[in-house]
This record gives sequence, structure tokens and C-alpha cells, in this order.
Amino acid sequence: LMFYIRTADRLQRTAPWQESLDGGIEHLRQVVCQDSLGIAEELETAMARHIDGYKDEWAAVLEDPDKLSRFVSFVNAPEEADPTISFDDTGERKVPVLLGIPEIPVTY
Repeated sequence: LMFYIRTADRLQRTAPWQESLDGGIEHLRQVVCQDSLGIAEELETAMARHIDGYKDEWAAVLEDPDKLSRFVSFVNAPEEADPTISFDDTGERKVPVLLGIPEIPVTY
């Protein structure tokens, strides 16, 4: 993962990154499994530093009433639901449906 972080283009997904590597997946195996570049210890240290500094941003929001209060339908009327949004829970997952605007489908 750290090799990817260090060598991928900004916002490049992992699959296109791997496909663009000179030597492809075999080169990646050599770097990661056989330490062909001699950087395994450096990558491990960087990953440990990353893990030590990791903070779950959403957990922090749930623990902070001020931040959590920003995620309501109406900030000045939090007990009132947004009348323009409904939810369809007939499928595998609950999907928002915009009321009164049938020509705009909600997609993922």
C-alpha cells in the first residue's frame, strides 16, 4: 500500500496504477514480496507511522455534538424531516427518493 501511495499519480485508482507499472504485477510482487528495491523496511516504517496517526473522521463527528448537529435536515428545525425527501426501502438497501421531482432519478 505504501508503494502505491508513493508511486501512483494523485487520485489514481489502484487497478489503473498497477496496470501502468513497468513490469506490471510481477514487478509489484518483486518489490513487495522479495524487496527487489531494498525499500521494504522504509515502507513498513511509513505504514506504521500512518497507522499510529490515523483518526476516524466519522467517529469523531459522532462523538462531537457540535459537529453532529450539522447533519440534520434543517439546522434550525432538527426535529422536522425534510419534506422533499422520502426513502424507498423495498429493495436490498434504503434509497433516497426526491418527492415532486420524478424526472431526476437518484443513482449511485
